Amino acid sequence: MREVTSPRNLRVFLAVYEEQSGARAAERLLRAPSAITRVIQEIESHLGLRLFDRLPVGMSPTAAGHLVYQRAKAIEQELLQARKELLEHGAARNAPIFSMMVSIPQMETLIKLSELGQMSSVAESLGVSQPAISDALRRLEESMNLQLFERSSRRLSITLPARLLVFRLRRVLSEIRRLSADVSQLASTVQGEVVISVLPSSKTVLMPKAIARFVGAHPNVQVSVVDAPFEVLFADMRSGEIDFIYTGIDAKCMHPDLNVEPLSTDRLVVVARTDHPLALKPSLTAQDLKRYPWILRDPSSPSRQLLNRAFKEMGIDAPTIAVHGGDLGLLRGLLLYSEMLTAVSPHNLSPELDLGNLTILDVELPGCQRNTGFVWRKDLEPSAACLQLMRNIRHEVLRTEPVRIAPGAP
Repeated sequence: MREVTSPRNLRVFLAVYEEQSGARAAERLLRAPSAITRVIQEIESHLGLRLFDRLPVGMSPTAAGHLVYQRAKAIEQELLQARKELLEHGAARNAPIFSMMVSIPQMETLIKLSELGQMSSVAESLGVSQPAISDALRRLEESMNLQLFERSSRRLSITLPARLLVFRLRRVLSEIRRLSADVSQLASTVQGEVVISVLPSSKTVLMPKAIARFVGAHPNVQVSVVDAPFEVLFADMRSGEIDFIYTGIDAKCMHPDLNVEPLSTDRLVVVARTDHPLALKPSLTAQDLKRYPWILRDPSSPSRQLLNRAFKEMGIDAPTIAVHGGDLGLLRGLLLYSEMLTAVSPHNLSPELDLGNLTILDVELPGCQRNTGFVWRKDLEPSAACLQLMRNIRHEVLRTEPVRIAPGAP
């Protein structure tokens, strides 16, 4: 059923929308009128709403049709941008993929090849035969007049043109994912999937409350929360695979392609178990902190960047990092059963702090207060489900802290 809203079919929809006629769309695409009618009916049946009113003089888009057009046009523009980028590498201008003549399985195959680098692994992942994967890649490369992967006896190595193409295909699939959610709001329902990444400090109270309230009101929506190194998260957001990130806002977020909405403030504190040797010592120095091993997030995370600057301002090198990781369960256990230290928002470990199992050490980390909030792509229209989840999160933030919502927030 996913193939109903593939670029191949949305190409037909675009022609009907822009020509305001099935017959003229058929002429434009050099297809039979009956084939055009069948595709439009399949898309309407899949979405559960009429996209066009059939009139004696043609076909007039409905409100649902206008919404689908916005996503379909965005997909067309992504593939045209792919052509522009790949022409510089010798790609064939008239390659079918640039005219939306591509299926969802074809796109997923290429993306999986870029991730796994082995046809056998891709075949197993997608449930198809290895010869089918090999044949699909060969035909795509021939149609584009490009080598997308360099072959060796052990694996496939992705080329630069393929990297550029895969980035655009990820964005195409993200637009398709949001299409059904857009249309569902016209039927007074919210459905689809929202993919987000959130601060560890928000996972204890804020996000559970906001997400629970959201899915309780919208049972047809699935929320996926992604954890990964910060650089990976930003790359996935740019490619459309993540709808938004709720994060600490720093210079990395101030990009012309991104929307940034501060919602609250947070700070980093040094935490250890209650009977840690440093917990009994008042007025700790920087050298005290350096004597013990630390548990910290990956070097690209905003909190880690803040901490590095704090150490520098305190006149010490970064302390010994015994464990890299952002998993809260592991963090709690390591703090409770060792003399390790960490620097986190107090919200990360609020249950253990409230119970007295962990404590905040008596030391100030200079410059470790920060804004937190949403970051999302400017050129991507959030789905109805995404917008509603963002509203729920704002509501929970406002319940706990009186902050000013940025003007023009969705």
